[in-house]
Amino acid sequence: MGTDHVHRVCTYAEAEEAIRSHSSYFVNDCFCRGPARAGETSWDYCGHDVDNCLGFRPPAEGAGYPYREITREEALEKLQAWKSEGNFFRFMEDDNWLCFCCSCGCGWFRGESGEKVRDSCTRSGFQEQTDTGSCTLCGLCVDVCPYGARSIGNGKMLVQDDLCYGCSACEHVCPEHCIAMVERAEAPTG
Repeated sequence: MGTDHVHRVCTYAEAEEAIRSHSSYFVNDCFCRGPARAGETSWDYCGHDVDNCLGFRPPAEGAGYPYREITREEALEKLQAWKSEGNFFRFMEDDNWLCFCCSCGCGWFRGESGEKVRDSCTRSGFQEQTDTGSCTLCGLCVDVCPYGARSIGNGKMLVQDDLCYGCSACEHVCPEHCIAMVERAEAPTG
């Protein structure tokens, strides 16, 4: 997979706002983890939830995959559960679908033979800003960053801004609340 897709990373706040601003919700199996769980991919199934590809309208007629309608409350419960695992969200198809993504099981992070690749989807309109003076170097934000933008070196938190896609997983997991999402100075790109 890894190329030619229509995903746009979004923050947790944007994902929640999208759910709250719609009135209908349709869920189907993830197009990446579902086939991996069935052994139909060149990479192993990561174990994350499969039943969480969320649409705000029914799939196109003849789409050929099963889906079911859920309530707003169920959609918000799925969002909270995914956030609690430190995973991230991306919009698809002009923001009509919300993908619950993980870098370990998402096909966009895999090359043709299943090797890990850096996904080049569109970044969110936000990027992280860390108050390094308040950072205790716990490393939780390093562990959840799907794009490898964060690391610890020489007793400091290191952030490669060019690798930050603005998903806000780091902000959510930080126990010191020293990470904030701020608007990007330049328009987001892949």
